[in-house]
Amino acid sequence: MTIDWALLVQNWPRLWNGFLVTILLSVIVLAISTPVALLLALARGARAWWLAWPAAIYVNLLRALPALVILYFTFYALPQFNMPLPPLWAAVLGLTLASAAYLAEDIRAGLVAVGTGQWQAAKALGLSAPRTVLRIILPQAIPVILPPYVTRAIIIVKGTSLASIVAVSELTGEAFALTSITYRPFDFLLAAAALYLLLTGLLAGLQALAEGWLARRTSRPRVVAGALGA
Repeated sequence: MTIDWALLVQNWPRLWNGFLVTILLSVIVLAISTPVALLLALARGARAWWLAWPAAIYVNLLRALPALVILYFTFYALPQFNMPLPPLWAAVLGLTLASAAYLAEDIRAGLVAVGTGQWQAAKALGLSAPRTVLRIILPQAIPVILPPYVTRAIIIVKGTSLASIVAVSELTGEAFALTSITYRPFDFLLAAAALYLLLTGLLAGLQALAEGWLARRTSRPRVVAGALGA
């Protein structure tokens, strides 16, 4: 099997545009789902049942549903409720709903790893809940959260390929479109795979750099006093 390089070069603009849509979709989904996931993780750990129960129901329900079903719902079902969305934003909504549920569990694991003593010490010092989270808990939880977070980011990048099902011209969608025109699946799927590897490899490299930086910055878990002085 030989690769038709001339054909790839001729159709490279379409593949590149699809690659850029994949990056855009991934960035938007991560940017929205990360703060939502943090709020869900905090709500699940709250003592108030009216916060913990709805968050637990959301997380467990969305994790139980296939992402493709959620995408079908946001693209095909919402118009029945007079809420039609353009394909890109339907994909953003569906992927964000699914990703936030998984990210919430990753973040919650990191928050739990800090230990209740830090919360109690911050409360004894009279710190507000937002300040406690931002200045004390999160800095200590980030080293625990980072590996699963980057893994989830890579999964989100790969999951954007589902957006082609709802008429988003991302990388996989463009590769299949070009395959249907040229009948050369090997060439275009190989090119798409190379671009996905480039993007996910970059994320893995950033994870390694971030973990190295964190290891140099913190040789031991930070305590409340150290966090307050930062």
